[in-house]
Amino acid sequence: MGNFYVNFAVKNADPQKVANSLKGRRAIVTPSQAGYVVVYDEQAETQSIEAIQDVGALLSKEPGEAVLAVLNHDDDVFCYWLFVEGALIDAYNSSPDYFDGGSEEPRGGDARLLCATLGDGSAGEVEELLRADEGFAVELHETLGEALKLPDCSIGLGFDYVQQGELG
Repeated sequence: MGNFYVNFAVKNADPQKVANSLKGRRAIVTPSQAGYVVVYDEQAETQSIEAIQDVGALLSKEPGEAVLAVLNHDDDVFCYWLFVEGALIDAYNSSPDYFDGGSEEPRGGDARLLCATLGDGSAGEVEELLRADEGFAVELHETLGEALKLPDCSIGLGFDYVQQGELG
């Protein structure tokens, strides 16, 4: 069985402000690491796209705070959503026809926009990663995280793993 997780990397955020914005939600918020606060939200962990988009929009409402939401489904599908000022500005799905039994190529993902918004990474390198057949979704997430300089706690972890004490 592969990995199942969802998390949110919030760029240039104050952990206390992030926690306050999640009032009423059950979530775990990390201290700032490598310029990011990482959030693991219980409802988003169910892999509900609506919940992921709601939390991503909520966390990105503060000016200057971009949010990269990621989903790994059974190490077969890797998705991301990029939010700025409460709006979804980019999205990527490594296997858009997975649940229909198809094998369509990855869809979405604007490497230039992703790198420019997060302020790190080479657009050419990130574009290659998004289009490559990486194998397991967690491996794609790891190499993308390295290219974008995401904190280690944003790779391979979600609410359930962290709650159970698995910290990477």
